[in-house]
Amino acid sequence: MWQREFQRRFGNVAAPFIERGLHRASWILPRIVASCYPYSAFPMTRGWAEKQRLGDLPGYARAEGSDLAQFASFDEEAQMLIEGGETAKVRPAENSRWFAQAAAEVAADIAEAERQIGSHRNKEFDSTVTDLKILANLALFHSRRIPAAVNYRLFERTKDPHALAVAIADEQNAVDAWRQMVVAAGDFYADDLMMGVRSADLCGHWRDELAALEKDVARLQQQQSDLVPRAAARPAPLFKASPGNTNLFSIQVTHQPVLSAPVDQPLTVVAEVRAATGVKWVRLRYRSVNQREDYKMVPMIPTGQGDQYKGVIPAQDIRHTWDLMYFIEVLDQQGNGRIHPDLNAETPYIVVRLQR
Repeated sequence: MWQREFQRRFGNVAAPFIERGLHRASWILPRIVASCYPYSAFPMTRGWAEKQRLGDLPGYARAEGSDLAQFASFDEEAQMLIEGGETAKVRPAENSRWFAQAAAEVAADIAEAERQIGSHRNKEFDSTVTDLKILANLALFHSRRIPAAVNYRLFERTKDPHALAVAIADEQNAVDAWRQMVVAAGDFYADDLMMGVRSADLCGHWRDELAALEKDVARLQQQQSDLVPRAAARPAPLFKASPGNTNLFSIQVTHQPVLSAPVDQPLTVVAEVRAATGVKWVRLRYRSVNQREDYKMVPMIPTGQGDQYKGVIPAQDIRHTWDLMYFIEVLDQQGNGRIHPDLNAETPYIVVRLQR
């Protein structure tokens, strides 16, 4: 029924590309909010991820996303590159690649839909394609700004002028993506969209944000010109969102979710974990279904039965007030991390309904 309606609106040939483009694009805004969107922008009277550039580069680089357990921040990445460290979270390079791939896939569906639409072209098609172009370029913007943010944090931590130069170049590439978004929006949208309070910059048009971005770049360039070399500066590590690491996908987790458990009793979680390069560690993260709480961690240790690992949540952490949620973190011997359940395929945590 769903697909027949797409065919009625856009024709049999173009419909599948519109449907697929919308499905892929629907992942972009949640990913921005989870990984890049400053938590200070909540509630939604202060946030509009579709239109906001999310501040200048220094502010963007300092921000933490709304899901601190799944995504490493830009400053976390800079600190790990400088001082060493490891995490199973989605790191900025991987996240940048995700946005770039999403942008490319949506753009390909748009191009094919426009090629196939023929006589079925109508106002709904034009408006739908406009929104898809905006979302594709928004993903491209964040894919390019993420490296800029990490390199800026590397500069602030090391005072290396080269890191600032790379950050500025990355930011200029991101602005180019935003410029494409302005072209896509064109005059399909009003010049002064009223999406929230004006004092929070929730009105206007994408071209207003472009002007602000260009001013931000000019300030960065002035900062670069005014930079006084410091004896205390140290070379910054290289950061680049390079092609995906296939080792990440060689980590395999097989787990039967625990969906129900009694209160005030320890809860055992068991999983089979394999990695092509060997497993370095497996950890169990958990908390009550209460966003005011931080996740706690217990190690999952080998049971001696093949590739099986076991973690035990203490009884005192399984209280009757709230249900429980958990997920599993894995790191292989080459430093590649993975979280199970995988947020790219399903809800990235498991909820245990407590028997009260």
